[in-house]
Amino acid sequence: MTIDHDQRTGGHHLVVTGDLDYTNATELEQVLTDLHLDAGDTLTLDLGHLEFCDSTGLSTLIAAHRKVDRAGARIALTAVEPNLARVMEITGISHLFGPQTTSATSPADEGTTGT
Repeated sequence: MTIDHDQRTGGHHLVVTGDLDYTNATELEQVLTDLHLDAGDTLTLDLGHLEFCDSTGLSTLIAAHRKVDRAGARIALTAVEPNLARVMEITGISHLFGPQTTSATSPADEGTTGT
């Protein structure tokens, strides 16, 4: 997993690439620990290059939400893969992150069916 960090006016932008799982979630946890967030800041997690996320990865995303919430900041997930978005919905955590942008729209989302 790689994490590219860009500090911006009003917050931080992290691009997570690769797998977010039990073998490396501590890397993202450490980056999150090192971030300084002020009230009103936004932490954006770009997950468009995330290839896999297990339950430890989901727990890390929840921990990110808690850190941001304690600081009075906001968290935004962008480019969430449809499968991950579905897992987050099923597990009941999607509401923690507000509206999310997905990396692709599935045919079911478009109201079409396969032939």
